Amino acid sequence: MKRPIFLIVGCCGTGKTWVARKLIITLQLDQARKLGKMRFNWNGKIAVLGCYDGSAFQGSDKLSMAILQDLDQFFAILPKGVPVVCEGDRFTNSTFIAKVNPTILKIKGDGTEGRKNRKTKQSERQVKSIETRVNNTKEHLAFENSTKCFEYLQNELLKFQ
Repeated sequence: MKRPIFLIVGCCGTGKTWVARKLIITLQLDQARKLGKMRFNWNGKIAVLGCYDGSAFQGSDKLSMAILQDLDQFFAILPKGVPVVCEGDRFTNSTFIAKVNPTILKIKGDGTEGRKNRKTKQSERQVKSIETRVNNTKEHLAFENSTKCFEYLQNELLKFQ
C-alpha cells in the first residue's frame, strides 16, 4: 500500500502550522515522539511531523535543518500505509519532494495578516526567500485559506481513523 504523504506549503503566516496543530487536536494525535532529529505526533494511524509546543515558532520550524538525515529511519518504523502530514520550510525542498513524492497542498496568500497576528519578526529576506521557494513549488491543490486546507486534510485523514 502506498503511503499517503501530504506537504502543506505557503508563505510565512498563511497558516500551515495552524492546520497541522488543528489536525493534531481534532484527530487526537497526542503521542509526541522523537526519533533522531525527527519529532512527530501520532495516534498509531496518522503522523504529523514537527514539534507542536505552543511557542511562536513551532511545527517544522522547531526541527533541525538536517532533518532529512533521519527520514529513512522514520519511514522504516511507521506501519505501511500510515499517512504523514508535514508542513513548512524544512520539507519544501527538492530533495524531500523527490524522495517521498507528496501531495502538495498550497495555502494561497502572502501571510502578512498571519505574521502580524502572531507578532513575530521575521526578516524581509527570510520571508522573501520562503515566498520564492513556495512560488517555485508546483502544488497539486491550492486553497484560499488555511481553514479550507484543514477541512480538506481532515476529510482525507478521517478515512484512516
